[in-house]
Amino acid sequence: MSWVTSSPPLHRTARGRAIDILDRVDAGAYANTLLDKERDSADARLLREIVLGTLTWRGRIDHILNAYLKQPIRTLKRPYANLLRSAAYQILHLDRVPSYAVVSESVNLARRGGKGLSSMVNAVLRGVSESRRQVQWPDPLSQPVDHLSTEYSHPAWLIERWVKRFGTERTRALCEAGNTRPPLTIRTNLLRTTAKDLARTLEESGISTTGTPGLADSLNIAVAKGLFATAAHREGWFSVQGPGAARVSGLLEASTGDKILDVCAAPGGKAAVAASKGAAVIASDLSPSRIVRFKENANRLRMDIDIVVADARAIPFSAKFDHVLVDAPCTGLGTLSRHPEIRWRRQPSDIHRMASRQLEILLSAAGHVRSGGYLVYTTCTTEPQENEEVIEEFLRTESGFFRDCDDLYILPDIDGTDGAYGARLRKGDGKAL
Repeated sequence: MSWVTSSPPLHRTARGRAIDILDRVDAGAYANTLLDKERDSADARLLREIVLGTLTWRGRIDHILNAYLKQPIRTLKRPYANLLRSAAYQILHLDRVPSYAVVSESVNLARRGGKGLSSMVNAVLRGVSESRRQVQWPDPLSQPVDHLSTEYSHPAWLIERWVKRFGTERTRALCEAGNTRPPLTIRTNLLRTTAKDLARTLEESGISTTGTPGLADSLNIAVAKGLFATAAHREGWFSVQGPGAARVSGLLEASTGDKILDVCAAPGGKAAVAASKGAAVIASDLSPSRIVRFKENANRLRMDIDIVVADARAIPFSAKFDHVLVDAPCTGLGTLSRHPEIRWRRQPSDIHRMASRQLEILLSAAGHVRSGGYLVYTTCTTEPQENEEVIEEFLRTESGFFRDCDDLYILPDIDGTDGAYGARLRKGDGKAL
């Protein structure tokens, strides 16, 4: 059931489209991919706020809604559950529109499901807006994991892992970081311009920028409306790359003439950085659709990158490279602020499954590093099983590599950005080469 394609104009409002996007996210789509298609619409900012806010606070919202429902919200049909969630988010977190207006529009949307549904939606949302019931929260002393999970809208299994690793207060800080919407960060294409000229050009287009701490070539943008319609974007002056990814990219110290292989390369941000330094880059990815977007982006950036479809676990050529980058597929648990739906999709088993796959890829990639060359491993997850434990297992298997520098660990609560990890290994005996 779509709230967008029906004929009444109401269903084409930001709230109606938000429900449709939330339904599609529940079916496996990614919110930002769908929202990017709406970024030039008049109400794109409100739509993004409703969708990402609802996904971020879904656990807490469900707990509140369940106090007013006769059956758990998880048992409702997907569109009905997301109608209630998105409306509750607006009532509880947004003050731009009066609660009574949110309730009224939600009831009108619900009428498609019959009088019984609209009556239920009216009763539940009026109850939420008027705080008619005392919502019972898990006790912080006797149920600390459930309390943090509900209060900060993170899955209990992840809270439990973090508490064991970091303690309660650090876990609280990690949750707060995961619930804080970051600005959009772009990286300057130094083959085309400078960060200073890019900032000036965007300002002339009405887009304000600020510097990104510790990253001279990056800019933060709080309000990105119109950004991708600018001449700077069309002319390839920048690409989107978060601060965490930009920092671990620094482990790939490429220079003019270096031969680089980037596996798992799409969407291509790290390959683009290497190419901008004059390196000869071959980039591969398993997904044909992601490769198409990668090629489009490389062409826009005027980057000379050889891009191929290939499985990183079975690289289809025997060449050796100065640098091999494994930007490994991972659970993405370091990116909860940008991709809030990930917290509701992942399970503990995904961490172990990903770690096994990551090791396979790393072992395959190692065969393409020349003697004295470098193997760089990066992820966007906070979990040791996907990070340093993969590296330790690799080094136990491949004695011909050693750590060339300290691992780079970026944690959202400390660094104020996406979580990320990077390790740089060198092929040799550990002595001067």
